Amino acid sequence: MLKLVEIPFTLPSKGRFSPSMGSIFHGALMERIPGEWAERLHAEGLRPYSQYLFYDYRERCCRWRLGFLTEAASSLLLESIGAPGELFLKQKGYAVKLGAPRLVRETDYDALADGIFPRKEAPRGARIDFLTVASFRQGGAYVILPEAALIFQSLQSRWDAFSPKIRLDAPELGRQLAECCRVTAYRLESRPFSVEGQKINGFTGSLRLRFTGNDMTRRLMGLLLSLAPFSGVGIKTALGMGATATRLDYAPQRENAGHVRKDDRPEQENP
Repeated sequence: MLKLVEIPFTLPSKGRFSPSMGSIFHGALMERIPGEWAERLHAEGLRPYSQYLFYDYRERCCRWRLGFLTEAASSLLLESIGAPGELFLKQKGYAVKLGAPRLVRETDYDALADGIFPRKEAPRGARIDFLTVASFRQGGAYVILPEAALIFQSLQSRWDAFSPKIRLDAPELGRQLAECCRVTAYRLESRPFSVEGQKINGFTGSLRLRFTGNDMTRRLMGLLLSLAPFSGVGIKTALGMGATATRLDYAPQRENAGHVRKDDRPEQENP
């Protein structure tokens, strides 16, 4: 099962919103989880969930969005949050008021595949929006550019770890997919993200990809990118980094070496 759930929250008068508070929210959440489960989640290389904070400009409120990659993670974390109610942020020294959770989307891995493979036409490309700071780790160093191979590797690792039936199990798949797509437009900027007092450099913004591979290759790229809104992309997605929105393109893209228009970005952005 795959779920996206949103919880509105209100900061006290002395509180100031920042997307980097995602790591603080995560710490507060871990304190509410039974000890054995918290240890298991901490020990896992890949977490079966992602979460991040954003400011909803339309509704003028702060929101906490959680993505769940398994039904077990959904049940455990939502029960632990206990919204509506309060969540005490130890590092800030105050509590935030949590509103009622809202289910944004619910699907499963088979349904994602059914939305890609039976279609008459394979996707021609995609738009990727990085809603919070994203970064990758390779060779002991941070990679602060959205390299296609790293994007696909990140998504494949999560797909293979949590999909109950469909497995991709191809070690070089990320690199092979990256060779069959190219960037046609972008609007990116470098930004830091604070995690437990440490500044991690990364990027936010948008880019468009054009798929140039064969029919099956384009469908695999579409499948993995369909997972991104639930899983996030890159490192520390459980701490608020790498929140991602994706949209597949089925019509041929116009050749454009410029950048993605700012007014064409998703409504949910961070200040």
